Amino acid sequence: MTADAKRLIQLAVWIVLAVPAIYQLALLCTAIGGRVAYPYDLEWMEGGMLHHALRIHQGRGIYTPPSIDFIPYLYTPLYPALLAALGKVFGISYVLGRMVSVLSLVGIAVTAVVSIVGRRVREPLLWTGVALALGLFAAIYPYVEGWYDLVRADTLFLFMVTAAIAALPRLATTGDGLRGHARVAAGAAILALAFFCKQTGIFYVGLGGAIVAVVNWRRAGTFVAVSGVIGLGGTALMNASTDGWYWTYVSKIHRAHDFNMDRFWKSFGNILWHFPALTIVVAIALVAVTVTWLSKKQPPAGARAFLLWSATFAVSTVVGAIGWGTEFAHFNAYMPAFLHGAFAAGAAIPALAGCAKLWRDDELISHGVAALAALALAYTCYHASWHPRAFVPTAGDVESGDRLIHRLAALDGDVWMPSHPWYLVLAGKTPHVHRMGIKDVTTRQTRTVVGLDDAIAKHQFSAIVMDDRDLYLELPALTAAYRPGLKLPESERPRVYTGAKIVPDTIWVPRKPAAPPSGATAVFDFEGQTWSGWTRSGPAWGDGPVTEPLPGQDLVLGSSGQRFATSMHGGDVAIGRMTSTAFPITGARMTLSLGGGTDATKLRVEMWVEDRIVRTASVPGTGGDTLQPVTWNVAELAGKQATLVLVDDSPTGHLDVDDVWMWANP
Repeated sequence: MTADAKRLIQLAVWIVLAVPAIYQLALLCTAIGGRVAYPYDLEWMEGGMLHHALRIHQGRGIYTPPSIDFIPYLYTPLYPALLAALGKVFGISYVLGRMVSVLSLVGIAVTAVVSIVGRRVREPLLWTGVALALGLFAAIYPYVEGWYDLVRADTLFLFMVTAAIAALPRLATTGDGLRGHARVAAGAAILALAFFCKQTGIFYVGLGGAIVAVVNWRRAGTFVAVSGVIGLGGTALMNASTDGWYWTYVSKIHRAHDFNMDRFWKSFGNILWHFPALTIVVAIALVAVTVTWLSKKQPPAGARAFLLWSATFAVSTVVGAIGWGTEFAHFNAYMPAFLHGAFAAGAAIPALAGCAKLWRDDELISHGVAALAALALAYTCYHASWHPRAFVPTAGDVESGDRLIHRLAALDGDVWMPSHPWYLVLAGKTPHVHRMGIKDVTTRQTRTVVGLDDAIAKHQFSAIVMDDRDLYLELPALTAAYRPGLKLPESERPRVYTGAKIVPDTIWVPRKPAAPPSGATAVFDFEGQTWSGWTRSGPAWGDGPVTEPLPGQDLVLGSSGQRFATSMHGGDVAIGRMTSTAFPITGARMTLSLGGGTDATKLRVEMWVEDRIVRTASVPGTGGDTLQPVTWNVAELAGKQATLVLVDDSPTGHLDVDDVWMWANP
């Protein structure tokens, strides 16, 4: 067999071994391609991160006392600050935030090529190692709940630490004099800045210092000085400029959260045995490289890159265990461990080939040894097949979001949406504090959220839009001041696809007392469950007042108490009338709260005195299910007996009624 034929066979073998990894990368690209332009939250904290960027863009800052307006996530600020800077050009949006993560993935892929292949671009074995490294990382996407392409800092952080660690050995050993120290300073700067992306960057600053100390200890001082100036100096500056709130959030409150040791220890099994082949290949390669290096007195080809990523894998495994042991964590905490473990496994392929070659200078044997390890990793990629569609929003989700935004835009007054604040921005309204911020500063703590109690007690918000698991489960004051007003239909509940699976569920409205204000008395408050005392004609008004909108009806705002009257029983097509018992006119004026259709000829309230209609009222303005006050001057009728008739003669509309009050003064 000729040398060319052997090379072709080797090339074919390595291509075949790379195919499952390439398949995994195709799955990942399919998922990301279907998600990046989704105009709503893929994960429930994405919109809150955009709110961070908006505040920075507006010059308002994010590390401020906790208030009803804003509480920051317990993260360092680099990622939202980057979005704010880019937002000046591109506008702040979900697409912008996700593209930062996607481009970070591209940077990670380039780092893998540079680290494992380097200048040996003609060796297919190395390219297969890169493919397997990236394929294994792609295969983890479902396990970490699809966290790679979000408006979150995780992937940018991964790129920063991975690129810096890959570059440090070269930066520490090339260049002379000041130029050489400047190279190490650049690597130190990137790792120090990674801390300002996520606090766990501090572990990689330590790892970077160890790498520099091992490969060129003379530049370790430069590394320590630069990382210290940026990390400690930046922290001091941030803390001084925020009156101490920066450190309060990123450290003090963060450390106040629960740490679960069971989850910490369980994490090692979750990471190391999720893909057993990955861990076994890395372990075997570590033994082989160590024995070969000691026996042959020289490092095998590819050993340095492999040892670099094995050490990083070890550090990242600890980082992942700490992350998942922390309260509220998800499996995205494992992303560094799985990435660097995949890099170590991919780098093990050429390292094993290098070991075999030092023991016996036979290319067939060295490639055969490496191919066995590659086969185990390739099978892992094949066996870990997953379906991108489980992570990709549908056209129906987009339509649901569009309908929800339309409803939010139509709501009068200030609205709060604790779990999706960016939806309010899309609806042209002002965002307020995210639910996670409130949890962060109140869980096992006594910190006060400025304005929160007043906003709830004084009904600052005309509506609060809750998810199916939201603040009403945690804040008793909220349920005392607000009540569910509308269950959102399925067509207005855009889903999330990563992390906690919560969706917009209910619109809450102020729980106003049914008792009239000073100077008024209640004629009818519609708080009874039945129409006791009333005479019914037709089905439209049902068996009694209702506590929430009926099917086909919008959110009813402006009522008080628990119930209101509506002729929506049976839908708009139903008609009917309700006639009250007689009541005395004892004041100078009467007010009614009316909503619904505006056809005054068929939808109205009549007041009868002595068998004739003396007053009528219909829904003012453009109508709608937000109740509006209507006033009758009744001074001339004082002392007489009257009845009310609620009229729905319209087969295309309905009428809402509440709070019929008598006032002593005009």
